[in-house]
Amino acid sequence: MRTPAPFTGSPPPLPSGVPFPRLIACDMDGTLLGPDGAVSGRTAAALRSARAHGAHVVLATGRPLRTSVPIASELGIGDTVVAYNGAAMLWRGEFKLVRELGAPAAADALTRLRAFAPDASLALETAAGWFLEPAAGVDAALPTGKLAHLYRGGPPLAVGPLEGFFGGALIKLNVVHEELHPSRLADELAGLDLVGMWSLPFLLEVHDAEVDKSVALAWLCDELGVAPGEVAAFGDQQNDSGMLAWAGVGVAMGNAEREALEAADVLGPPNSEDGLAQVVESWLRA
Repeated sequence: MRTPAPFTGSPPPLPSGVPFPRLIACDMDGTLLGPDGAVSGRTAAALRSARAHGAHVVLATGRPLRTSVPIASELGIGDTVVAYNGAAMLWRGEFKLVRELGAPAAADALTRLRAFAPDASLALETAAGWFLEPAAGVDAALPTGKLAHLYRGGPPLAVGPLEGFFGGALIKLNVVHEELHPSRLADELAGLDLVGMWSLPFLLEVHDAEVDKSVALAWLCDELGVAPGEVAAFGDQQNDSGMLAWAGVGVAMGNAEREALEAADVLGPPNSEDGLAQVVESWLRA
């Protein structure tokens, strides 16, 4: 097991030798956002200062664009956002599909998931919006429990068997279960050309097997002329582990889960203590 070095207040060195990251990639929930779900004044100020020093600041999140772009816009970085765990993004104000979810594999996943967890609610994210197949007995008009999490940003476009909404570009499947951990649900997808990710203990996110935040960030860095060794990435969950391992410096928050800790180079303070801001400020001081 890899153990990240604890943050001591000194700026973590980047392998490229640059004194300041040329790109800072920030996960949102549990990282950029505090326990109250908001960006603190200290964190916003640190990221504004980083941009003034020439760094690109990019949100890299599992969230859809409808709930990530408004927060990015508050920070003045709303024209480029890596969303859906890197399966799609906003690039200079334009939607870009990085890796589509294939309909045959998605249909196979639905068949397996329905058989294994018939009490799970299933959702489909597409380029047009999202669709819901609620579990039996669940009122889609008045969602309760963990399903309500998906309604951030608005209700589904339509409700029904998800295969009926396969017409557009598919991005990911969401699986909400009130009791089962998403890792257990992901086990049921073995052998399919898919990957299961999670950032919450009740939500499995299913993508094409090549989707990862690091893949979208690598494409972005190539466009911007930034080397991976010049990137600092911040995250706290399993779906952040790829970008934490890929970046020149991967910083796991003090509230991070095991998968993020094992991928990171540095263990920063928790989001409740403005951990992201503390690390960025150390580069600014230097």
